[in-house]
Amino acid sequence: MTYRERALYSKIGYGVGICICVLFLYSLGAPSTRDSSGQVLPGGHLAQLRAQYGLTEANLGEISAAGETIKLATLGLRGVAVNLLWERAHEYKMKKDWTSLSATLQQLAKLQPRFISVWQFQAWNVSYNCSVEFDDYRDRYRWVIKGIQYLREGISYNQYEPRLLWDQGWFTGHKIGRADEKTQFRRLFRQDNDFHDSLPLELRDPTRDNWLCGKRCFQGVVQLHEAGHKMKGKSPLLFYSDAPKSQINYADAIVEEGIFDEVALEAWRRAAVEWRQYGKVNIETTFRDPRTGEILFIRLNDKDEDENYLAQAQKHIAALEALAPGLREKLRQQKLATLTKRERDALETPPAQRTAQEYELAMAAERKIAVSHEELAQRIEGPQRAKALQLAREAKLAEQMAEYIDRYRQIVNFEYWRLRCQVEQDPQTLQARKYIYEADQEALINLPKALENYQKGLAAWRKVLDTHPKLLDDRTTGEELVEVIDRYREHLGRIGEPRLPPDFPLQDVLDRYGKKGS
Repeated sequence: MTYRERALYSKIGYGVGICICVLFLYSLGAPSTRDSSGQVLPGGHLAQLRAQYGLTEANLGEISAAGETIKLATLGLRGVAVNLLWERAHEYKMKKDWTSLSATLQQLAKLQPRFISVWQFQAWNVSYNCSVEFDDYRDRYRWVIKGIQYLREGISYNQYEPRLLWDQGWFTGHKIGRADEKTQFRRLFRQDNDFHDSLPLELRDPTRDNWLCGKRCFQGVVQLHEAGHKMKGKSPLLFYSDAPKSQINYADAIVEEGIFDEVALEAWRRAAVEWRQYGKVNIETTFRDPRTGEILFIRLNDKDEDENYLAQAQKHIAALEALAPGLREKLRQQKLATLTKRERDALETPPAQRTAQEYELAMAAERKIAVSHEELAQRIEGPQRAKALQLAREAKLAEQMAEYIDRYRQIVNFEYWRLRCQVEQDPQTLQARKYIYEADQEALINLPKALENYQKGLAAWRKVLDTHPKLLDDRTTGEELVEVIDRYREHLGRIGEPRLPPDFPLQDVLDRYGKKGS
């Protein structure tokens, strides 16, 4: 074979090899497309895998042509460019060059549209830090809205990221509804046609109330989480509570603004329903089932059900003790005999009369003489022992579950908000608040009328407390009423009557929560 023939065959071989490689690579990396009828063609193996696991740009959110162009223009130095832009954004903020800051933030967003921290940090920076630099509340409001709009832009590129949607709900609710200028902010928010008309339909609210718009964002967070797009960095106990708490904040806000009609009552009724529904949610905890090692789930309402965990525990304990009547007390007495004289004396001293040292001794002694369910079961002999051990395990688990529910309820102040929703939807409570609101409004223009309304309002609060006696144990309510009483007493002083009348209806509230000597 001549040299020319060998060269020709080599070229043919290389060409065939290249064609095979191209076909192989195409079968792997061909993008998904649509045919003339609009049907999606799956593309190559890698495209199918990206679609299956939601890794394509289209699956994550909108695709920014400008952003992709900027990335290419950095020639592989995107990280360097991002660092420079972050420094420049900080510099513009310090110089209060707001126009350049806005432009720089947009460039950052184009370079890192999938980096959640960029959106979170810069939105917070704009709404919370930049806004306070302005004297006019209208300018402050505009910068708060800029931060929220920045989050919305981030959500458009990261549609399955619940953290950005949660931030939008928080900014909309708390930054507008808890600011010092919340009265003005809430009014501007309701009047902001540009903002509301640009909202997605699922986030719009006909009342245009900031709390209800935030609530819709929080509901979207829950939907994403339950669809498998997990909310990271925040406990389910907390983010499941955000939507019903927003409804409570809405009801509270409109009453504070002077709305006392059926709208306010319905708002509180809705809050009560949503808080009850929140109590039915299966909440993932940080605890594990000692029998299986699996994560435990709780429902906050379970403490109040007929077959709650405490009732289950008592049932198992009763069955356990019935297997060996009197054995638990016998074991307790045996342990009691091993205590020192000082420990026994501390136990026998009534709790109200114990010194600090005796209190510590008594607590330690109680732990020493306690007889656990497992310890009791271990002392039961014969064929009943296996049953006793099973009852002991079930009783211990039920007690632990009741303790876990108590801990989680305390974290979100569950019982207080449930009671508050119950009390506030009572027309009697609404009337009491109306009297106090009118008294505060008239205090500087019609003092006799203001004093009359204070008297009516405080008398109405007496009826509320008598109807809902648990409310008297709540410090927040007590301190709120003391503030009202202080205003009433201050206005009495303006007419030369610095003391409250002898038959003052809320003297028990003042004695319990008022400042000493007042």
